[in-house]
Amino acid sequence: MIWVLLVILGLSNVTQQQSLANSLFAEEGTSPGFVTRINKKALNIVSDQLKDRVIKFMNSDGLEFNISAPLTNQVRFTLRSSRIISFDELFFDSSMSIVPQKGISWTGTNINVTLLASFSLLTTQGEITGNVPLSFDKTNVELLLWTGVNGDGHLKTDLITCKVAANNLQLQFSQADSALLANYIPHMQNFIRQTVEQVVCPSFHAELVPVLSNRIMNTPLSASLFEQYFINYALLGPVEFTNQAITLKHRGNSFGILRQGSGRTRLNDFRLPYRSPPLQIPTADSGHMIDFYLSNYTLSSLLFWMDQYRKFDYEISRQATNNSALVGYLKTDCGTGDICAGTLFPALGTRFPGGEVVIKSHTVSYPRVVLKKNNMTIYIDSRVDAFVQQQDRSRRFLTASMNAEVKLDKPSFKDFVLHGELRIDKFKISDVASLVDGIDESSLEFLVNALTELILNEDMAKKLKSGIQLPIMFDYTQQAANVAFEDDMVHISADFCATDKCATTADNKDTDVDYYDTVQG
Repeated sequence: MIWVLLVILGLSNVTQQQSLANSLFAEEGTSPGFVTRINKKALNIVSDQLKDRVIKFMNSDGLEFNISAPLTNQVRFTLRSSRIISFDELFFDSSMSIVPQKGISWTGTNINVTLLASFSLLTTQGEITGNVPLSFDKTNVELLLWTGVNGDGHLKTDLITCKVAANNLQLQFSQADSALLANYIPHMQNFIRQTVEQVVCPSFHAELVPVLSNRIMNTPLSASLFEQYFINYALLGPVEFTNQAITLKHRGNSFGILRQGSGRTRLNDFRLPYRSPPLQIPTADSGHMIDFYLSNYTLSSLLFWMDQYRKFDYEISRQATNNSALVGYLKTDCGTGDICAGTLFPALGTRFPGGEVVIKSHTVSYPRVVLKKNNMTIYIDSRVDAFVQQQDRSRRFLTASMNAEVKLDKPSFKDFVLHGELRIDKFKISDVASLVDGIDESSLEFLVNALTELILNEDMAKKLKSGIQLPIMFDYTQQAANVAFEDDMVHISADFCATDKCATTADNKDTDVDYYDTVQG
């Protein structure tokens, strides 16, 4: 019981850390940016893996224990594990379940095992030592685990309690030892029944809990995305356990790193000009192991910070463009039969001879993300300015507004990273003010369309190349995944398998052996 009490005291500290962490992440009433749901179906993989691990350690090291206590005021009994004699793995079974409002539970049933132990009986007349088989029949072991934020700000799954229901637990002394120890055997049998959890639980804790802690809901509460962008996984409340699923509601905002002051101190900047919208997720089981439900908040906040770093501003000029063919098109004068800005817009060549066109665009507001059935659209509003560079002079000859609609194409989900390619789908030019005859909304749209095909979409497709890393809540080999755009949310569903039981294909074969999956000899 002391061993269980220490675990519970540790859990109390974790609970306090969870509360402290939550109070720092968001004001009350904040909606989650995304939600993680681990469905009951996923636990079947874990259950099978733990079954295999129990069989392995039972057939190798077995139960390890060293217990001692006084039987009377003058007699002390000590029992130490030695080796496994037999373990009936055919009847042994493993299962996992979700305990509502409490955590997750692993149960090992029908544990029939006989092991050899050494004993010592210290009396006033001396010490009696020997070996004795210890047998368990139809014994059940239950581990109850809870997930929370630990003292390091890390989401972790740890043991709360271990319970053992042992049937027909017997010390099988030889006939000679039984005669010698006749006065003490009832006390010994009673002692072993009272301390059965000390005999069984430490080994199951050492062998199984690291697997559970490593594989399920083991994640930091933020992660680096790419360049200077990060994502916040902080929880808005405790992990929710129901009969069918485990649900985690994450703050889900992306954020940037700013440098401030003479020492260029690094600061995490969480400021956003909008709040996360309400996120209503389905209550029905999706039929998959893991689901992520994202509002537009995670991607919107990432695009917001990309916009702060001017990732959606463009310059088309000789200096900014690594394209010799395009540079030729920017000239206001070109040879007979050639095509350049001066031939497309003769008035431009007449007014600014011997020059080169420079086109710059900059956003006038942060990008906005709208999610609808089968569609994600990002609206980017920009101002376009065009100049002519003539030797050491630069003269602006045009300003306009441009409203672009950007789509997220080829969405995919692999290894907990959401990938996709941004593509400019269409745009609208308006409010054109030009000093050059012949340049109006239609002609400018024609020019921007050509630039989009030549340059802009190629660059836009790379904006999210590294993807958006979501928390690794279920660390197994991914078999399949689906990304669907729904009204006001993105739904990602995925299924997994244990590495050694996955179909052997070039796509999912993984020969790396995890430390926690290897029985240490």
